[in-house]
Amino acid sequence: MTAFLPLRLILFPGGWATTLKKPDMVAGRHSSADLRLPLPDVSRRHCRFVFTDGSWRVFDLKSLNGLYVNNERVEQAELHHQDLVRIGSYTFQVDLEGASVGAPLPAAEPNSPESSTSAISEAHAAPQRKAS
Repeated sequence: MTAFLPLRLILFPGGWATTLKKPDMVAGRHSSADLRLPLPDVSRRHCRFVFTDGSWRVFDLKSLNGLYVNNERVEQAELHHQDLVRIGSYTFQVDLEGASVGAPLPAAEPNSPESSTSAISEAHAAPQRKAS
């Protein structure tokens, strides 16, 4: 069995970052999402990040505006270092190298008091399409 490797996501552009430290995490607009992305074009449960068999995969959870990896709409995809993942108006660059060496983060963990909600809201503003 391959050891767990955290997944670091870096907001592009802007540089705000977060690390997914559990092998199964949901990203979305809902307050219960592991990675909360509070814009109207993000579905409540937009996508799921899963670490399995030594690699990270992302799965669209039937989101209204879709999930994109390297500008291609996908239902699911294996993630590689420097891939671009677009969730609504947010674009994140995958950093598998920084996560593996425990690089410091400029922001707190998702859903903490200094959570992704305020950090991402301030770091990113873009045209939006409403989602489910």
